Amino acid sequence: MSEGFPSPMPRCVERRFFRSGSLRLAYREAGDAAAQPLVLLHPSPRSSAMFEPWMRELAEHFHVFAPDTPGYGGSDPLAPPPDSLAAYLPPLIEWLQQRVGPRSMIYGSATGAQLGVALANRAPERVQHLLLDNAAHFDAEERDWILSHYFPDLRPRRDGSHLQELWRMAQQMAQFFPWFAADEAHRYASREPTAEEVHATVCEFLAAGPQYAAAYRAAFVHERASEVQKLKVPVTLFRWLGSMLLPHIDRLLAHTLPPQLRVVETPAALPERYAAMNARLRAVRLSLALVRP
Repeated sequence: MSEGFPSPMPRCVERRFFRSGSLRLAYREAGDAAAQPLVLLHPSPRSSAMFEPWMRELAEHFHVFAPDTPGYGGSDPLAPPPDSLAAYLPPLIEWLQQRVGPRSMIYGSATGAQLGVALANRAPERVQHLLLDNAAHFDAEERDWILSHYFPDLRPRRDGSHLQELWRMAQQMAQFFPWFAADEAHRYASREPTAEEVHATVCEFLAAGPQYAAAYRAAFVHERASEVQKLKVPVTLFRWLGSMLLPHIDRLLAHTLPPQLRVVETPAALPERYAAMNARLRAVRLSLALVRP
């Protein structure tokens, strides 16, 4: 669904490619090469294309990068299909080293947040500050329940019924979490999505192909407080009041978290949400500039 990014400013976002062995990784880049590097990690099954309007705005203050997670957007899928986020880290770390620089700010949403956590725990020397959006905690029983229903087989069927199933899935994702529990207890939004919004979501799933669930599923498996508790890098956790995951974000916050983690509440309305995140990003950039030798 549309993220409602702020109106873009007239700055150029370049689409580029990087090779890690036989794997082709697509990414987007904007901003002054001398500015503070900022990496944006997208949710599944989307791609870095969702960040283009935001990148144009952020490029006023940052050198912004946004990779397509392998298997999404223009990036090749990993082979064999991974069963954990650990498989995504080697090409990501190589790309960071070769194209971004030794250290950067890392922002991630949903799947991207979990990938950011995994990266910061594997290679903390690469992460100046980790900013988590739509990061949550699921207990084991709930995680098993979600994983058993959340990812239907969407391989093409002769009668086209996979498209009908995907359309229903996209409709319900806009109002319920998890999407398959379409009742009042699991409703997070009252507004019904438009046909255009549902169509856009359907296209994102189809673009990801048969492996659409790979990083998506791995992120759910990884989404637990114990992973956040391991973090040694500075962390901002955005508590978005409009998130479908808000009850699960609050479950994460109920745990004892690292002392260097700061919670920043962001309003439900999208323009105000991005204004609050932009303010925090700029504050972190300033703090990093003050400690440079």
